[in-house]
Amino acid sequence: MSSNIAAPSRRFFLGAIAPVLAAVALAPAVASIAVVGDSLAAGCPFRTLSCRPFEVINFAKGGARLADIAGQLERAQRNRARRFIIDGGLNDLFGAAAPIRDIERDFRGMLQVLDPGASAIFTLMPYIAQREAAPRIDAANAMMAELCRERGIEVLDLNPHVSLNGVRRAEMSDDGVHFTPRANAAWIAALREKLSDQLFLDSGRLAKILLAPS
Repeated sequence: MSSNIAAPSRRFFLGAIAPVLAAVALAPAVASIAVVGDSLAAGCPFRTLSCRPFEVINFAKGGARLADIAGQLERAQRNRARRFIIDGGLNDLFGAAAPIRDIERDFRGMLQVLDPGASAIFTLMPYIAQREAAPRIDAANAMMAELCRERGIEVLDLNPHVSLNGVRRAEMSDDGVHFTPRANAAWIAALREKLSDQLFLDSGRLAKILLAPS
């Protein structure tokens, strides 16, 4: 790959940025991004968002409800995480058959755990294989999206990528609920577009671009 940066300018820039890259490379293993959520998040290889080990740490667990995810957030913040990928709600909506008002209460409680200075991306609930479940998912997602916007939290809707007409596409789930590798790949691709500082998550790729001969 060639670089459009002239050689003297590139040397000056590299000299200026070298201490930053060195600090990033030698820094203690502290999660840059923490993942919290249910089995969908637990089963997704989010580590591929970064080329550095331990930069993306997954706290998600199968069966987690929103109250459990609040606990995951607390644990992640004790580990100094400041950016979060969050999902959740399906276990509350269907596993516990919770009414929307209870889901709203627990979702508000989860968001209150998030430190004011933290940033987060919340993935709305994907549709499942049963079309009749779509109205409840839509209602819960609308409520969650509004609460996220009030808090300045980014919202990601995966349904255009993994579902069609309120039903999970067959190739995106083996059991009608959980994600296949293809669905996970769609999730990661969508997150990459949301992460505005992706180059700095991948400092090695940044260095290759800057060092490329003109």
